[in-house]
Amino acid sequence: MSRRILVIGLGRFGSALAEQLAQQGCEVVAVDNDMNHVDAIKHKVTYALELDATDPHALRSVDPHTCAVAIVAVGENFEGAVLSVAALRELGVQHVVARAITPRHGRILLAAGANRVIEIESEMGRALGRELAHGTDPATHAAAAAIAARHSQPLIVP
Repeated sequence: MSRRILVIGLGRFGSALAEQLAQQGCEVVAVDNDMNHVDAIKHKVTYALELDATDPHALRSVDPHTCAVAIVAVGENFEGAVLSVAALRELGVQHVVARAITPRHGRILLAAGANRVIEIESEMGRALGRELAHGTDPATHAAAAAIAARHSQPLIVP
């Protein structure tokens, strides 16, 4: 049985995450309050719905408590992110991951009930810094992955 994952917020980050999860075989429930975002992803995920994730009554319609994890990928609307985290916890979701723009936002999201907070720009900056400091060229990894995918061989990168 595949993992059921809820993704709230279908901007660049949320859409990319939802698509990747679906490609990995997860049952993805993707929601956003903008129908344009929902339309853009509806053929790539299991379910795509327009709804207000800050409203526990609306959120209840997707049975969030049945999801292994819920990701609040909202970036610009901080109040919406906090209210979505709180609604998810109120509805019994055990594991909530939330996107934060700043460390202060992260602390507030944790206080609202998020189990984990990610700061995309900071985390990617640190990861790229580690790769480059160790002499690893990210372009080499991407090229090797593309070649391996074309030849269906396992990828082994030093």
